[in-house]
Formats: sequence, C-alpha cells, structure tokens
Amino acid sequence: MSTITIPALAYYRAQTEITDPGEYAVRFDNLPSDLPGLHQIVQNVYIHVWKIRKYHPHLLEGRTHEIESRRVSKSLALTLAHDDRPLTLERPLEKKLIVDCRHFATLLCSMLRYHGIPARVRCGFATYLEKSHYQDHWVTEYWDAGAGRWLLEDPDLKMHDVARNQFITAGDAWQQVRSGKTSDLQFGFSPDMRGAWALRYDVPRDLACLNGFEGLSSDEWGDLMGKPEPTLTTKDRNLFDEAAAWTLVDNSQFSAMRNFYENTPSFRVPRNIKTYNYVIDQNKPVDLDAGG
Repeated sequence: MSTITIPALAYYRAQTEITDPGEYAVRFDNLPSDLPGLHQIVQNVYIHVWKIRKYHPHLLEGRTHEIESRRVSKSLALTLAHDDRPLTLERPLEKKLIVDCRHFATLLCSMLRYHGIPARVRCGFATYLEKSHYQDHWVTEYWDAGAGRWLLEDPDLKMHDVARNQFITAGDAWQQVRSGKTSDLQFGFSPDMRGAWALRYDVPRDLACLNGFEGLSSDEWGDLMGKPEPTLTTKDRNLFDEAAAWTLVDNSQFSAMRNFYENTPSFRVPRNIKTYNYVIDQNKPVDLDAGG
C-alpha cells in the first residue's frame, strides 16, 4: 500500500529560518517527545516578560533585547549564555530568557518539528487570560495523526488540547467581527487597547506563520497593518476577508492558501520589516537578510 503524502504536513514538518535551531539542534537530542515533557522544557528556560515587569522589574536591566530574539537559534544562544546546562534542567528565575508567549509557542514548534511532527505557530486571542477582553496570544498547533486533526497547545500556561472556543485564531476573530457575532472591542492587546485595528495586526501575523514566517509578536509589514481605520477602503476590508478565510482552510487547500500569500504583497513578508519593542517603547527597522 502506497503512502499518501500531504503537502501541508510535509511543509509543517520542516523547520523554517525562524524555527531552525541551527548549531543548537544537538541540544534537542534526548529531549522528551511527549507534549507535557516538551512543555516543561520550554518552562525550564523561558519566563514571560509580563511576569518580570510585574514582580521582578530589576531583572530587565540590560536585558530588554532578549524579547527581540526572533530566531530560535538566537533565543537558544541567549538562553545558554545565561546557563549552559542541558535544557532538561530548570533554570533559576534570573537565568531564564525574558520573552513573551510568541517565543514559548515558537520553541515548542521547533522541538515538535525536530521530532518529525508537523507543527505551526498560531496568532490569535485567548479567552482565558483577561476578564475584560480576549487577549492577543500565541500558541502552537500540531498535527495529531491518530485523531486526524490539528490540536492547539499553550506552552506558556502548559495547557493541552486547547478548545477552539478558548483560543480564537486571528482569522476566526476577524470573521466573527465582520459577521456581527462578536464586538471588535472584545479583542485586543490590553483593556485599553482593543478594537478592529488589533485584528488587522494579527491576521497578517497568523497568515505569515502558516507560510513559514513565525515573526515576533510586534513585527509589522505591508500597507494595511497600521493603516488608520478611517482610511480603510472596501477593497482593503475585502482583502482582509480573503486573508482571514485562508487562515482557516484545511490541509486540502494548503497549496491555494500558499498561492494567495505569495501573490498578495500586502500580506507577504518582505525582507525589510519593522518591529516594536514594547518593553522600551521603541520602533526599529529589521533586515531579515542580515539575521534580524
């Protein structure tokens, strides 16, 4: 009996320039292959920046650049500079890399791919983080061959098989708002930073993740992400409708989704982008060809 190769699964089994651990791949040898074990590895080496800002702000001194480590190889280099022991050993708080949820999701994705498991990073909104709104959040999605479906994992909070009504992908959120099912003020980055504009940042980020660019949580590109709401045209909104829909397709439509991304400059990630370090309130240009 011949084995049918699904292009989507082969694509998501391979590392990208972002998830590739590079010379640090050897550090993934002999790691656990089960999800709880891999979640713990991430917890061993990372600490969320919001926890540090709230409880241990002094630890940020001289380390605000850590959240800018876009590539897994860079994050691992910084991690091991703090503590060179195996990843299976939990670091003391002050020696964990100070990052955000996107880094948690990307490291788990990288380790799953290393084990030959199709995985991808997803950008959207969690219903379980804030009482006032659905909070911008990043998780990992992996292909469960036995179940024949994609499952969501939140390594930041060590949550397994997260329900789809607990984590709403950016495209789903966009469709909910456009249909009138949910108010745009339900989605945001903080209690005082909510609205449709937040969706216009996250839809391109999630589409990019599905197409091999697992950017930082504050990366920006294209002509639509930061476009003022009053200046959006019907054509702009329709293009977002298309992009949102493509983030929700099944494996059988993978090639068509890729084609839309590659042929839509407003969403395709260029080699020069911008990023915002929200810890120090600073915008920066990024040249991806120069290792950014």
